Amino acid sequence: MMKLPEILNIPPKLLKIVENFNNFRYFCIDGGRASGKTQSIARFILYLCEKRQLRIVCGRETQNTIEESVYSVLVDLIRKYNLDFDITKICITHRRTGSTIIFKGFREQGASNIKGLEGVDLLWCDEAEALTKMTLDIIVPTIRKPNSKIIFTMNRFIREDPAYMFALSRSESFLLHCDYFDNPFVSEEIKREALACKANNEQEYNHIWLGQPLENASDYLFNS
Repeated sequence: MMKLPEILNIPPKLLKIVENFNNFRYFCIDGGRASGKTQSIARFILYLCEKRQLRIVCGRETQNTIEESVYSVLVDLIRKYNLDFDITKICITHRRTGSTIIFKGFREQGASNIKGLEGVDLLWCDEAEALTKMTLDIIVPTIRKPNSKIIFTMNRFIREDPAYMFALSRSESFLLHCDYFDNPFVSEEIKREALACKANNEQEYNHIWLGQPLENASDYLFNS
């Protein structure tokens, strides 16, 4: 078995993203809470940034402050592993390769700024269940650099989620579902919380912890 660097110490199921990264353009990882989706993609991105110069955007439908992004996840990993990055309040830059990671809220940036992402090598949309079709129609054609990639991580609200359905419709997409029991690093406290949720409300357990989408948007709003 190939020995992986410590930064890629992620759930085995999610290693399939690493193994297939050169074979697909779009990656869609959906599933429930505590499955390791966000943590794994953050680790993989930092690993890629250490290998060659990349321009990476971490985007969300709405982002009023950088704290609402995956910024803190990336910063915590950089500090944990003492990685060679400069960290500012708006950007993360690798000192040796020159890779940059920036953070954008699509709705706040507006269509004109979204269209300015032509040079991006990798776009990561976390909480992609919030992306609208209008946003997808703008960002997907914009990420057009040769060999560029788009990654969606999500817990779908509805079955016909725009980002999920987009990925499903493309032959160059890699789709993967994972849940907390696929994550060997999940704590016993999290497992107990999941089982308590199941005992209290199985529908909520199925959505929150198993990543099963609700039938339609009104179901989500009603439950909220």
